[in-house]
Amino acid sequence: MTSKLDSTAPSSGDRARTRAYLRDFAPAMAAYVVAIVVVVAWGGLDGQSPWRFAWAMLPVLPVLGVVRAVVRGLRRSDEYAQLVQLRGLAVGFAVTVVACVVLGMLAVAGLDVPAGPWLAFGAGMASWAVATAVASR
Repeated sequence: MTSKLDSTAPSSGDRARTRAYLRDFAPAMAAYVVAIVVVVAWGGLDGQSPWRFAWAMLPVLPVLGVVRAVVRGLRRSDEYAQLVQLRGLAVGFAVTVVACVVLGMLAVAGLDVPAGPWLAFGAGMASWAVATAVASR
């Protein structure tokens, strides 16, 4: 390499943006894990109380924090990083839509897929991560 411009190491600005993102993301994700444990342990989701629906919604609050962290992270990113994330999100969205259509049509045909929404969610998240990794190469 002939100059510092040829370096593949993250710049100080990139490191600062990553730290800022982690400061937003990590507490929200930790709160999500705690909320899941609390709901599963004490939520009574298999009972008859109408409160079980409120308990089931408890993990949504930290997920909103995760969404906030992702949006703030995208706003801090440069144009290239935003483009990479957009490409990953587009693939994740498309895979999620296809998974929902497939699972929905199987349900219409009479197949009971109790974990169907989680399968669609998992497919979308995994494809977002893989597509983002591929797009960033």
